[in-house]
Amino acid sequence: MNKIYRLILAMSLFAMLSGRLTAQVELECDEPLIENASPTYYIGQGDVYFEGGDYARAVRAYSCALEIDPNFASVYASRGYAYAALSDSENALADYNRALELDETLIAAYNNRGALYTRLGNFGLAIGDFELVIALDPDNAVAYNNRGIVHAAEQNYDLAIADFQQAIALDPTYATPQASLGAVYSALAAQSYQNFMNISGEEARLPAGTPNEVLQAVDDSLRNGDFSVWLPLLTPAR
Repeated sequence: MNKIYRLILAMSLFAMLSGRLTAQVELECDEPLIENASPTYYIGQGDVYFEGGDYARAVRAYSCALEIDPNFASVYASRGYAYAALSDSENALADYNRALELDETLIAAYNNRGALYTRLGNFGLAIGDFELVIALDPDNAVAYNNRGIVHAAEQNYDLAIADFQQAIALDPTYATPQASLGAVYSALAAQSYQNFMNISGEEARLPAGTPNEVLQAVDDSLRNGDFSVWLPLLTPAR
């Protein structure tokens, strides 16, 4: 008995670790409040569930819409996004692919598939999807931000900065690329501090203080105009 119990427990743990149990969704459609409910009824329901963080019910609702219309491309994209939120990459990818089989111009599917590829470390495929979005919609700020994230993950910081700046130029009200740009500058700062230590030695004192101290001083400088944080970095002629 103990052996059987251990085997069942091991199989359950494996399934949990792979995300299969978390993402498993029973297809049982809610009774519609109107007769002859169209796919949009369940799409709206799925959107509400998704916004509320109930991704399993969102998957179920989108599946109900697809039961009525199995060729509704954008619903596959929405369900794929819900699967991705459940960490079910396999089903998410399958839904994005199906959406694009039905509509090869569906920007949301390319963007979200690119985001999934990024999370999986498939950077080449991710770049390809974001570039397809840009080809279809050259003013798509989200695609520029997301492509910049891939460049940053690959430590191609110049390319990342260019993409974030383009995203900001296209949509100044879109806040995320501002944070993305700040993250890249933080990465460059860490890289530069490490270069300083490599040249000057591990025991060398940073001229303007530790990175955290400099960051705090720069933040203060931006608010009160005190430029003294920069003065220790002046170098006299020798």
